[in-house]
This record gives sequence, C-alpha cells and structure tokens, in this order.
Amino acid sequence: MTDFDRYKSLKEKFNFVYEGICLNRVLALPIWFVANGGYNFSWKRIALAFLAIDVKKMKFNPQRNTILSTYGRYVRKDHLELYNTVLKRLDEEASYNNSLTFGWKLSVHPIVICQVLKFVFINLRDTSLSLWSKWKLIIECIHYCNIIEELKYMDFTGVQKYLCQCSVLDLENLLTQFFKLRNIPTYSLQEGVYFIFKKNPPLDSIQYENFETDNLLCWGQFSVDEYISYGISPKRLSLAGYPKKVELHTMKKDNSYKKCMVLIARDSFQATNMKLLEMLSKVSFNCCFELKLHPSCDLSYYSEYARNCHMHVIPKDVTIDECLNNIEYDFSIAINTTAYYEALMRGLPCLRFYDGTFDLMSGYKDVFETLEGFLECLGGIRSLAEDEYQKEIDNVLKYAIGVEIDNYQKILCK
Repeated sequence: MTDFDRYKSLKEKFNFVYEGICLNRVLALPIWFVANGGYNFSWKRIALAFLAIDVKKMKFNPQRNTILSTYGRYVRKDHLELYNTVLKRLDEEASYNNSLTFGWKLSVHPIVICQVLKFVFINLRDTSLSLWSKWKLIIECIHYCNIIEELKYMDFTGVQKYLCQCSVLDLENLLTQFFKLRNIPTYSLQEGVYFIFKKNPPLDSIQYENFETDNLLCWGQFSVDEYISYGISPKRLSLAGYPKKVELHTMKKDNSYKKCMVLIARDSFQATNMKLLEMLSKVSFNCCFELKLHPSCDLSYYSEYARNCHMHVIPKDVTIDECLNNIEYDFSIAINTTAYYEALMRGLPCLRFYDGTFDLMSGYKDVFETLEGFLECLGGIRSLAEDEYQKEIDNVLKYAIGVEIDNYQKILCK
C-alpha cells in the first residue's frame, strides 16, 4: 500500500462533520502524516483542545473592502511574498490578514470534546493506529471545532468574496468551507506549478485530491489542463498568470556553454542526483560544473564528491536569486525543480535530467537520461538560432507558468 493509499483510507474513515464542515478535509495534512507515521506531535499540543485561533482578529472593512482575504499559518517567506504581491494588484478591494498574527484564545466546549472522542473511538477502532496516533487526530479535530464555534458568532456582512493563499490546508480549508456554506464565492491562489502525479503520488498530491475552492487562480494553462484531466471542472479553474515580480532576460549571444549550474534536487532524490553527477564527471574536464544544492541536501557529502570530480559547490548561504544568471553561467541542468523555469526566465538555457523516478513538468525538448542524450540535447540547443530558441522558450514559460499574463484584478475585482 502506498503513502497515498494509506492517507485515502484513513481520510475516508475519519469522516467527522461539524456544523456542516468536513473535518477530514481540514485535517488532510495531519491525516497524511498520521497515516504514514511522520507526524511530530509534542505533548504541548494537547493544549490545542482548549484553544482556538483568535479569528475575531480578522480585518474586514465593508466601507473599503469587498473581498475578505487571508494568508494561512505557513512559515514560508516565499509564499507570503506571493500573497502580498497579489493583494497589491487589487487596489484595496481585499482586506489583508496574516493569520500568523492572530494569536490564541481560550475555547472550551465539553459537548464538542465528547462528540469527537465518541466518533474516533467508534470509527477508528478497526484501524492499526496506535492510541497516541488517535489522540493526535482527536486533539487537532477538537481544536478546529473550537474555531468553528468562534466563527459562528462573527458578522461577515458585506463580504462578497473570500480569497485565501491555499484552500487545501488547515485554517484556510476550514474558512473556505465555512464561506461556501454561506454562498460566498471562494478563491484560492496557487503556490507553484500544480500538476497531477502519476508515479506514487507524494504529499503534494493533496493539492488536487483535497481540492476545495470554487475558483483556483492558476499560474499557467498547464496547471489548468492538468487539473481538468483529473476531473476538476474547468469552471473552477481560472488562468491568472505568474504573480511574482520578474525581470525577463533574453538568452545571451555567443554562448560558449563552458560553465554550468547544476540544480540539485531535494535529499529524497539523492540516488537520481548521483546518477547525473556520475554522468557529468566524465565530461568535467570539458566544462565547469557548479552545484546548487537544495536546502535539504548534505553539504559535506556533495562537497567531498565535487572535490574528487573537479566540480564545485555553491555556498548554501548564496540564494538561487543571487547566482542564477546568464552573466556568471552559460547554461544549467535541473532535476525535478521549478527552478528550471527560473533559469529560463533569466536567459539561461536549462536542460533537464530524467531517470523515470518522478513526473516531468511541462517544458521544452531539453530532457536527457544518458551522457549521449545530454551531448545530443545540448548540441541541439546550440545549433538553434538564438531568436528561434528564444521564441520556443517564451512559449514554454507562458504555457507552463503564465509569464506575462496578469488577470488577478480582472478575476477578483470584476
């Protein structure tokens, strides 16, 4: 049984509904980790059963705003920047709420506690979950029921639309369900390139399996097409465009293709990373390869390997934004990362190594698996006229991530 299968099985059993809100959808992330034995839950979190996020701190001014918006409880600087960037486009139509600033309040509901306890010990009694794992779900469930109790007595007069950063998870999933029950249209931003996983779906598959919002604001047509193929109605998918501020660069002229940045995948793809590096080590006398590691990678391990193979490792404190450019580098190679698109936007030709262990995203004809394939692929790009290659890349970026498309105000403020 795969991780995805275990998740689906437990989620179906944990079909607890409170005030019309499906808690197994709110708790999709904890359910995934409990089902697959990876949920770190300290004793301190038991206090959540007697607390609620203080949602009464949500700001909405009906004199100025028509859209109530929230940024969920994610400690991700890059995602917060996306949220901020989109809200600046909306001319104060949307209220600003970073839920990380809401704080907590005491919220004790004995009837809720009894209902959740009864449900879990009856409906999950035939599972292989330990008693501690069941208590993890009980505490999380009671906590979100406490939040529902707080929301019930709040006045949302004047709210015409609800916009969130990610309607799939936690508080924002709860709020999305809450407003849907009140016939208020809901919208959600996209945090990356969304597509359907066909090979042993990972945690990221929750993005479409637990799809909640009335309207997902997709970056590019690629994500729209992928979600339609999964069975999500096109009426719930809007082409919004790439929200980040980006300065597009054209491919540099007279490229020597002598210096390459290798964009190493996360630590779970170490076997794939090493296949590529062993391949490149055979041509490292012809080309200078510099490795940009994913934050999860072991710096000492890759540094030692690089020294032995005439390669270099870029210091971890140097960000991709700081070093990914076509002045310092001639081309790049990516393994299963959206930094592939970042390279292309910066005018840096980028090839993709693929060994069949993951799902490929949309892109150019730049995929290779063998050393011969690498040399052939690189030669094919070098032989193209610069304006021809640029045109192909422009089409890739527009389709895959919506570069130079900006429909946020049109969609949300119409």
